[in-house]
Amino acid sequence: MSWFRALKDTTRSGLSVERKRLEPLIAVRGAAGLAIVIAMSLWLFGPVVAAGSAFGAFQAAIATFQRSWRPRPELAFASGASLGISTFAGYLTGSHLPLFLPLLAVWTFVAGLAWAAGPTIGLIASSNVAMMLVTITLPTSVAEAAAHAAMMVVGGLVQAALVFLFPVRRWGAQRDALADALAAEADYARRLRHDPVAPFDPEPLMLARSAAALTPRQARTRPAQLRGTRGLAERIRPVLASLADPAVGA
Repeated sequence: MSWFRALKDTTRSGLSVERKRLEPLIAVRGAAGLAIVIAMSLWLFGPVVAAGSAFGAFQAAIATFQRSWRPRPELAFASGASLGISTFAGYLTGSHLPLFLPLLAVWTFVAGLAWAAGPTIGLIASSNVAMMLVTITLPTSVAEAAAHAAMMVVGGLVQAALVFLFPVRRWGAQRDALADALAAEADYARRLRHDPVAPFDPEPLMLARSAAALTPRQARTRPAQLRGTRGLAERIRPVLASLADPAVGA
């Protein structure tokens, strides 16, 4: 694929609207968390700290929008806490260029490595670096930098609490992954009627397998509908292929 074609496809993908993934209730919940954090910061510290805390709450809200198999409260808290730590460390070293530049290089390198752990972690880490370059300019003292960092962590906590108290489509990502896997298998069976050697795209099943990897706490609360269905789908696929094989006589 040429560079122009790749750029064209990337631009088209970025500008396209995936209507099936629009979730206005999550947007309302994130906006409510942002408003709570800003109001709290204005009341306690003033507009400067409120601006910094808004970054933390906004970053945490963005994390809850991402498709991830991890619990969304953990993502929200980790996002706000990591931004708070980045801001405080960046402020402490910001006035000393020989210290700040290595810190920025390490943070950027870690953000790049984070994409290997998944797009959600990569997005959080990358946006942390970008936001840190702005948030370190807001405090004027170490105490104020600590207040900024603390309120960013609070922003993550508020968003995490709202996700826990007002869940939207709990287990929705896992259900979608399982539904896509079953739909892919049904399409495969349909195509085998006309082409006994039709190829099978394993990506939906691989995605469903990733979605089935749960933490111990998730495993205890997993709905019954999500237990065992993926394994059954994986066992059926080779059976379908063998039945469609002309040598078998199906």
